[in-house]
Amino acid sequence: MAFRVKPLSGADANNLRSLVHVNYDETSPAGSYRERPFTCPDGVTAIVIELENVQLAGGDSSTERFLLQVLDASGITQVSSQSFTPGSAAALVATSPIALTAGAEYRVRLVCNSTGQSSFLCGRLRVRPVSATVEFWLKPFTRLDADPTVLHGNMGPAYPTVATYAKDPRFASHTQLAYLELRTTAAEIYAQYCNTIASVSGNRGQPSVFIDQRPLDPPLQPAGNTTSYVRAALPSQPLARKNVRVFSGPQMSPVYPNMTDNHGNHLCAVYVPSGDDTEVVPGPAPRPVVPYGDSKTAGFWSLSAGRDSITFLLRDRGIPVVSFAAGGGTLHAETGSTLSVDACLPLARKLVECLPSKIIVGIGRNDFNSSKFAPSDLITQLNNLLLAIHQVAPSITVELLTWTREVTETDRGGVSWAAMRASFLGLATGKPWVSVLDAARYWTQAEAGAFTSDTVHPNDRGQELVSSAIAGDEFPWTPKRLSSLFAYYSAEGRLGGSSLIGTVTAYGTSPPSITVSGAAVMACRVRVEVNTGGTPGGAMKISYSFNAGRQRIRQNVAVPSNGVVELAPLGVSVTFSSATYNNLHAYEFNTCVAQWYDLSGNGNHMAVPAGNNAYSPEFNLSSSAFGKRPALAFTPTRRLRLTGISLAAPYTLFLVGRCASQASVRAFFGRTEVGSGLVFYANTPTLVAINDEASQINATVNATLPHCYILEVNGASSKIIVDGVSLPLTPNSTLSNKTLTGLSIGSDAIENWGLDSDVMEAGVCSGVLSQDEIDAIVARARHRYRLP
Repeated sequence: MAFRVKPLSGADANNLRSLVHVNYDETSPAGSYRERPFTCPDGVTAIVIELENVQLAGGDSSTERFLLQVLDASGITQVSSQSFTPGSAAALVATSPIALTAGAEYRVRLVCNSTGQSSFLCGRLRVRPVSATVEFWLKPFTRLDADPTVLHGNMGPAYPTVATYAKDPRFASHTQLAYLELRTTAAEIYAQYCNTIASVSGNRGQPSVFIDQRPLDPPLQPAGNTTSYVRAALPSQPLARKNVRVFSGPQMSPVYPNMTDNHGNHLCAVYVPSGDDTEVVPGPAPRPVVPYGDSKTAGFWSLSAGRDSITFLLRDRGIPVVSFAAGGGTLHAETGSTLSVDACLPLARKLVECLPSKIIVGIGRNDFNSSKFAPSDLITQLNNLLLAIHQVAPSITVELLTWTREVTETDRGGVSWAAMRASFLGLATGKPWVSVLDAARYWTQAEAGAFTSDTVHPNDRGQELVSSAIAGDEFPWTPKRLSSLFAYYSAEGRLGGSSLIGTVTAYGTSPPSITVSGAAVMACRVRVEVNTGGTPGGAMKISYSFNAGRQRIRQNVAVPSNGVVELAPLGVSVTFSSATYNNLHAYEFNTCVAQWYDLSGNGNHMAVPAGNNAYSPEFNLSSSAFGKRPALAFTPTRRLRLTGISLAAPYTLFLVGRCASQASVRAFFGRTEVGSGLVFYANTPTLVAINDEASQINATVNATLPHCYILEVNGASSKIIVDGVSLPLTPNSTLSNKTLTGLSIGSDAIENWGLDSDVMEAGVCSGVLSQDEIDAIVARARHRYRLP
């Protein structure tokens, strides 16, 4: 954070120029600064920075030193840093000469808290060439932020999801080629861009500036993988205001598998000279979200005194809201008892009159609990409301919000709350404009006391989960909240690396080969690109990133004459041949997984057998079968195992995965040695089975499709649950309840039945899960991995 400045705090000796009070409250964070972009003029190779009228403020007897610095355009590399201590008399503070490169971009920075808080009065900051007899001042610029709410051609403000990556999360909701529109008399502007693409190879599109509907030529060229300032000179039109559109660059680059990553050139801000006449033309008003429901949908009984915390939580995320939710609300009060679409039309017209982006329907709980409608009639009237909304405004989407869990849920008319929630889910069938937010799965029945304030209404913690789901975040429940969790593994968790490297894929025209060697410290997807063409030891430079830029980016790394570049801190090296590489050559490869760390906190980590990295499954950044999420890609010869445990039956296993073929036996879970537990495998086009050496149960499943499997090992009450459905078992449901002393994923060590596709996550629980815990696992899997 920058230090605070108090203007009009003094005057120079001639009373001709006002002074500002820098860091007047002396509360600036360590290293806080203010800076200005600066282009070193042609022919200038050394400059001096000057700060005029530096003096202690009235009443101050002393203060700490401040710094005048010059940094490169990225703001990372420091070119010069010189310190000064203000005195009681006004003085012109000047640095010693600083060598610069003519024509290059720099940042001039004033730092007021380096060794301690520095507080003082000063006038203007200026820069002059060492050999110049006249000074030239850094023009004061006004920063205009490219907030999503003022951008044109933008998707509107949206809260970035956990899966969305950007170096600055403010830009996660920027649509490509959105623009900031100005009317200004300025002769120049500076556009600040944040480039999040782990590549600058080739011409993948550049941001541009339009003046009175005509593009400036050439387009702007911000630096890659960093924040940079780009100057645009505007055509001279004395005293006339020009219409200027400053565009964000292209995003969602096709070289990356996850379009949601929103990589690209993001417009951060536009700087215009303060003395010019400038007006920001606002973007179109964003369409709001309209919640309709009762006290739960409004946000009762949280710390929000207005009992409407859902609205404020959404607005805090940048989402405009017009709420029609109120305490005690019922559908019956709005529509009456007549069951028809016509009876719902007045309510529908009210909900759509502000042209919402979507409507959240969270009504019905009070109707059911107070018997305003019979249960079946309530579902009928909710369906009528959905049809009425679609009739009035066919383009608006609706999200049904199911009732959150309560401590006590009493049946009404012989119908359970679970049955009513299931009927809610069925209302979306055949209606492409309707989707369901299954809030009943955001916490389980056992957790209801922890997530409600009065056993009924969600507390602050509960309402955070509901609002985050409405905002489009990840599914708010996680298996890590299972009280009986013994071990939990996720392909998006911590993955220990291996010396086994996947196949290298090369891009570009006739790319020369590369060789990858070493043991990776983590499993990931690696991309290596040639930024500057040439040969090793010459001008050749590369960039590399892990996991599509989401981890560890290095830019413009010189390739030495031996061709070996260590990809720090990954632990592997790439060797380039003596051939000539060009800047359109790129290479991608996966490292493999030698350890799958337990996320339950119990330390039950999986590892390759006997430390043999040849068993390591390959990391897959984007599994096409599972919603483009990361996975572990197994082949029949690769497996991970857990040993040294003792888990008595009953216990439960769960896994999200598939096999590519059932022509051979494919084991999802397996034994580490004879008698260590069980094997869960697929065989023939329709069979899955659990075998514990003493007994076996079978079920009919096409295991080549993505599924969420839940296996209950519980003697004569054992179950195979697939995507939430407990399947019929043959010959019966009896297993011998063998104690689990070891477990493999991806293979059975005794029969060597190996898996041939992806596993997303897996877990082990002691005991048998409750139905709502099972429902939560399945609901999360459907949401996260796009399962049926």
